[in-house]
Amino acid sequence: MLFKEFLVLVRRGVEEILSKAVDSVSKAAEQLGKDAEVAFPGTVYGLPLIYALTGRKLGSLESLRGELVSTKLLAMKKDELTSLYNSGLAALMAMEVSEAVNFSTVKAYPKPYVGFISDTTFRELSLSLADGTVPGIAVLTGRASGEEMHSLLGELKDRNILVLLAGPIIKGVKEAGYELGLESKLVPLGESYPSIVYAANLLVRTPLMFGGVEAGRREEILSYMKHRVPAFMILLRELSEVTAPIIAGFAGLGVPVITDADIPEIPRLTIKVDDYMKSVEVGCEVKGIKYKRVVKPPIPVDYGPSFEGERIRKENMYVEFGGAKTEAFELLRIRKPGEVSDGHIELVGPDLEELAEGSPAPLGIIVDLAGEGVERDLEAVLERRIHQFLNRCKGLMHIGSRDEIWIRISKEAAKAGLKIRNIGDILYTMYHSTFPRIVEKVQVSVITDPIQVSKMIGEARRLYMERDKKVKELTEEEVDAFYGCTLCQSFAPTHVCVITPERVSLCGATSWLDAKISYKLDPSGPNFIVLKGRCLDPVKGEWTGVNETVLDKSHGSTKRVYLHSIFGFPHTSCGCFEAIAFYIPEVDGIGVVHRGFKEATVNGMTFSTMAGFCGGGKQVEGFLGIGVNYLRSKKFLVADGGFNRVVWMTSELKERVKESIPRDLYDKIATEKDASSIRDLQVFLREAAHPVVQRWDKKA
Repeated sequence: MLFKEFLVLVRRGVEEILSKAVDSVSKAAEQLGKDAEVAFPGTVYGLPLIYALTGRKLGSLESLRGELVSTKLLAMKKDELTSLYNSGLAALMAMEVSEAVNFSTVKAYPKPYVGFISDTTFRELSLSLADGTVPGIAVLTGRASGEEMHSLLGELKDRNILVLLAGPIIKGVKEAGYELGLESKLVPLGESYPSIVYAANLLVRTPLMFGGVEAGRREEILSYMKHRVPAFMILLRELSEVTAPIIAGFAGLGVPVITDADIPEIPRLTIKVDDYMKSVEVGCEVKGIKYKRVVKPPIPVDYGPSFEGERIRKENMYVEFGGAKTEAFELLRIRKPGEVSDGHIELVGPDLEELAEGSPAPLGIIVDLAGEGVERDLEAVLERRIHQFLNRCKGLMHIGSRDEIWIRISKEAAKAGLKIRNIGDILYTMYHSTFPRIVEKVQVSVITDPIQVSKMIGEARRLYMERDKKVKELTEEEVDAFYGCTLCQSFAPTHVCVITPERVSLCGATSWLDAKISYKLDPSGPNFIVLKGRCLDPVKGEWTGVNETVLDKSHGSTKRVYLHSIFGFPHTSCGCFEAIAFYIPEVDGIGVVHRGFKEATVNGMTFSTMAGFCGGGKQVEGFLGIGVNYLRSKKFLVADGGFNRVVWMTSELKERVKESIPRDLYDKIATEKDASSIRDLQVFLREAAHPVVQRWDKKA
C-alpha cells in the first residue's frame, strides 16, 4: 500500500472514531448531565493520554466535548507525515474519551478483561521493568488462530515480556490455552479494538511518573517515549479503518508497530514482516530490548521467568509444605571447598509418589555452596535466590523465606513426573549458572522425613539469628563504602539510589549486602561502589564521597544529599519506592503512606498524587520516597527526629513495622482510622500527648 492510500484510510478511520466519541459523550450527558464527573479509577492523571500530550486534566462530560473539538483540529495539522501521526494520536485520544465515558457509566470491565490499569499497579510492574526481570512490553492486537498464538506467545514468554492484549486476538490466546492475567504477564485489556488505548495511556504515564517530564510538554513526552520506553506493538492481519489509525497513533507515540499487514514502512516506526513469527525478534531489535535465555534445569516440566508468580489453588494441589500447616525451612550455608561435594543431591525421606495426594508434609532444603569468591556475609543474599529459582518452575509455587516458606506442587506437575528431588536439580543448576564467577561447588539436601526436618529446623533458626545479629550491628560508620543503584535511570534519568547498611533502596528490593554481591558479580552493572569520603554531617548523613558520586551519576542534576533528612537536600525519589514520607506543616510532623493505600492521606493527597509530585529523580524538600525497611533503621530520618516526628501512618504500615516503633510512641501515632483531616490530627495528637506537641508549645 502506498503512503497516501494509507493516510486516506487513517483519516477515514479517525473521522469515524471521533464521531463515535462525540455520540458517546452526548448520550452520557443526556443520561448523567453535562457536569457529571468522568474519570478512570486509581490514577491522578485524569485521562492520562490527553493529560500527557496537552496538559489538560479533564473532569466532566462538558470538558470532554470541548477536548474532542481540539482533537479534531489536531488531526488536520501539518505535512503528510506529521498529519499521519497527529491523526493517529487524535484517534487514540478520541478512544480514550469513549472509554472514559464508558467507565463513568459501567464502572468496570467484565472479567477476565482488565481495562484501565491503575497507577499503583503500574508502579508495581515498573520495578520488574527497571531491574530487567521484565525486559520490555509488547502490545498485541489483530486476529490469529490459537495455533498461531501459541507459537508467538511462546516466543514472548521465553523472553519474559509483558504482553498487553486488545481486540479479537484475545480469542486466539484463549484457544491457545494460555492463562490470562497480570500474574501470567498476558494482560487482556478488552475484547474490542478501542480498548487498546489502555496500553497507550499506560505507556504514556512512564515519562510523567518516572521521567520527571511535565504534562503538556508534548515533544519531550514523545521523545521520552521513543528513546526510553521499551515497548513495541504487534498487529496481525487486520488492516481496516479502525486498526490503521491505531497503527498511526502508536507510531506517533514513538512505539514501533510490527505487522504482517500491507502498510507503508516508516523507518523504525512501522515495519512490515512477511513471517509473523519474526515480529518479536524485530520488535526487540528496534527497541534495543535485550534478554538472557534462561538455563533450564534437568526437570520434566517447563522452566522460566514467565512462571514466576504462578498460584496453585487447593483444588489443583498435589501436595504442600509449610504454610503454617507443617514445619518447613530453607537454609543456605557457605562452606569450605573440602566440605562440599559438587553435584551431590540427596533426598532424605519420601518422594512425591509416597505422599498422600492433597496432604501437607514437612520439608527442609539445605544448600551448601563453596567457592573462592563466596563470603559468609553473602549467605542471606544468596539464600533469597531460592525463592526466585524455585518459583520459575512450572507447577511449583514458592512463597516466603527461611522457616516461613509455603510450597505447593500441582497435580499437573506431579502427573508430568516432577519429583521433590528435582528441587535439588533446580538449585544445583541455577546457582552454578547464575553465579559462575564465585560459586565452584554446590550440594543440596532435600528433607521430607519429619524427624530430620524437626532436628534441622532448630539448627537453621540458630544460624538465622546469628546472621540477623551481624547484619543488625552493621552501621554506616563501620563499613568502608556504600553502594549505589541506577536501575531506575531507564525511567528516571537523574535518579541515583544510595544504599547503606542503614538505608535500604527505595524499592525495598536491594539491601547493602544485596548491592555488594551485585557489584562483585558484575562491576559494570547497575550497582556501583560509593566511596564515603569525609563525613560532613553525621546526623543528617552527608558525605563528600556520596555528593561527588551522585553529582556524577545524576549528570550534574543533584549536588548534595542528606541520607537521613526530609529537609534541605533530601535523597532523590524515582517512582518505584514502597512508601512516601511527607511533611505536614500544620502540625510540624511527618506522615508515612505505603504504595498500596488508595485513599487520600491526612493531608488530602493520595499516594499517587504525591508520587507524581516527588518522583522522576527529583529532589523535593518535604517529600521522600523510601523503602519500608528504612522505617526499621535506627537512622530513619534521625536528623528530623525519627519516630518522635512521625504523627500519621497508614494502619497497615504501622502494624508491619510495629516492632521498630518505640512502645511509648506507638499509640500516639495516628492512622486513617484516627484522623482523616488536619483538624482531626491536631486534636488526636494533643489528646495523645505526642512529642510533637511540645514543638507547638515552644513555638507559641
